[in-house]
Amino acid sequence: MKQKLLIFTFLILIGVLLVGLNAASYTQKEKVPDSEFNPNRSTFNSGATGTQAFYTLLSETGRKTVRWQEPPAALLTVKNGPAVFVVTGTVKREFTEPEIEELLRWVSNGGRLVLIDRSPVTELLTTTANWQVSIKGNETPELFTVDASDTKQMTAETTAMKPAQPTIYTQGVNAVQPSRFAGSIMFERFIDNGTSKKVEDLPPPPKAIKRVDPPDEIRFDAPPPKRSDRIYEMPSPTPVQLTPIGDTVESPSQMAPVVHFSGADKNLVVNMPFGEGEIVLLSDPYIVSNSGISLVDNAQLAINIVAAGDRVIAFDEYHQGYGKDTNRFLQFFAGTPVVAIFLQLALFIGLVFFSQSRRFARPVPEPEPDRLSKLEYVSAMAELQQRTRAFDLAIENIYNEFRRRVTRLLGLDNFKTKSNEIARAISERAGLDASSTAATLHECEEIIRGASTNKKQVLRLVGELRAVEQKLGLVRAGRTKI
Repeated sequence: MKQKLLIFTFLILIGVLLVGLNAASYTQKEKVPDSEFNPNRSTFNSGATGTQAFYTLLSETGRKTVRWQEPPAALLTVKNGPAVFVVTGTVKREFTEPEIEELLRWVSNGGRLVLIDRSPVTELLTTTANWQVSIKGNETPELFTVDASDTKQMTAETTAMKPAQPTIYTQGVNAVQPSRFAGSIMFERFIDNGTSKKVEDLPPPPKAIKRVDPPDEIRFDAPPPKRSDRIYEMPSPTPVQLTPIGDTVESPSQMAPVVHFSGADKNLVVNMPFGEGEIVLLSDPYIVSNSGISLVDNAQLAINIVAAGDRVIAFDEYHQGYGKDTNRFLQFFAGTPVVAIFLQLALFIGLVFFSQSRRFARPVPEPEPDRLSKLEYVSAMAELQQRTRAFDLAIENIYNEFRRRVTRLLGLDNFKTKSNEIARAISERAGLDASSTAATLHECEEIIRGASTNKKQVLRLVGELRAVEQKLGLVRAGRTKI
């Protein structure tokens, strides 16, 4: 028990020492300002590149919003799930192939996927129409040096964009202000067995009907020309191979991507069909960021592309690093010395348990316990002496012990003091008869020297010695003084 107490005390001292050392050596890291080179588009981020203002705006205007912290597979199973799923900016956790397939299946069932980024996940830039969509980024070296919170630097030499046509996404929007790094949405049409060409490179459509007139010479006496004499040549159009992108629906849609905002040779907002749902692309996350949402009509455009009536709008936080796979304990104490202290204590306790189960020296045989108690020893010796009738040996053991204890009590020398002197000292101390006491002691010494004795005499002498001990107060351990 004492050893365990020492171990626990030592562990507590080590823990206190670790806490002290970590607290003394801890220096709080300065918060690095947001930058467009390494942005954080999470709705939890209140910095310049975050989208917390956008999320708060939707919540305070009565719209149902939720921070989605589960894999996309949950979209297919949850009841009364989201109608809009928003993925903003570069994700911290990459989309896996099963997640992309599940997300596109949810879109094809009628959901709306909103992608807000200059270079979103390529596999999500797809449509069931006969078109291929891509985004041409505008990443320049200024991304490393520009201040994301400075509106003038972010929008330098960039004019506002007007709506390309009246749609539900342009309703109430006169103009939007993108950043200088906004990407451009490009789309190409599939023709000729899956090959693609840009829209402006497609040849003009052929004339519908080409009429060939009959000869100028007409004979009036000739019978009227037959209907087949008038020749109408129908053009042979180039066959178009419809190759849908994505295998969620059986056949491609006849609808094409629709441009809602464009300007300066850039398409900023485009939506495209995918099954029964749609995918909306916004090629500049600066419009919905905390720094840019207050410019011009950026806030109204942001609301329009995610508006879903009374349905839920889900913001993808799972791929921003938040979710079930993240250790909430370590995440809560991130940036503090608590994480280091916890890991060090766990390592130290593990080493203690490991050392307890290891042998660091040669094996030592276990000591054999003494299975014979003192009482058993005394009983065995008494039985041996009784059977051998060694009464003189019994008197010798008892008398020598009696003499040693009495002389120590009376302050006499056990080896030099004679029995008569001991008897007088006992008489003075206990008030006993000195002559009878001296006779008892003398008789015991004679038996030790070899005089004959018997059991009866031995029992009498032992009784007299015990009586003297009681008078002197020499009570043995375990006995009560009478």
